[in-house]
Amino acid sequence: MKESLKEFAEVIKDLYLRGWLPATSGNFSLKVDDKSFFITSSGKHKGKISPKDFVLVDMEGNLLSGEGKPSAETLLHAVIYQCIPSARCVMHVHSPHATVFSKLVKDSKTRLQGYELLKAFEGIDTHDAELILPIFENSQDMPELAKRVKEELKGPSKYAGFLLRSHGVYVWAKDIQRAFMKLEALEFILECELKLAIIYGGSTT
Repeated sequence: MKESLKEFAEVIKDLYLRGWLPATSGNFSLKVDDKSFFITSSGKHKGKISPKDFVLVDMEGNLLSGEGKPSAETLLHAVIYQCIPSARCVMHVHSPHATVFSKLVKDSKTRLQGYELLKAFEGIDTHDAELILPIFENSQDMPELAKRVKEELKGPSKYAGFLLRSHGVYVWAKDIQRAFMKLEALEFILECELKLAIIYGGSTT
């Protein structure tokens, strides 16, 4: 696990350099087993992160070991791991494209179609497929927000991630590199959607 956290820290630094993690924003986690996961501690600058900046928590968000306080959004990570057994890595960034896109879409879900990069997501092998992303209203009440996210994720629909309105994007996968690939692909698609909205002078819906 030590080597995995070292690899994770390097990926997070890469995401910071892309401008997706301003100030101390964003949070990242890596599942250990069905009862615990490592998550970035609160208030850490992601451009300077190291393996020691992760803390171990249980599925209720309680600190098990490590220095510092777990991220304020730890419960959202726990919900993802509880609802999606295949998820072992969760990434959350405050990228400009995802944040602006979430403000423009008025519906509670958005549908992305026609992009070759959709094939970066499991179960999609053609650009003709549709990727559905839920969009949740942001809240500082984490237990309440986690409850809403859990209600959506535990259903039969298969999602690759979700947006928090005016906040950012969450993605998950079975390992670090696959989560990174999904995040990169989704960012590209959201950037394209925003550019199309500018060209056509309307919303993204």
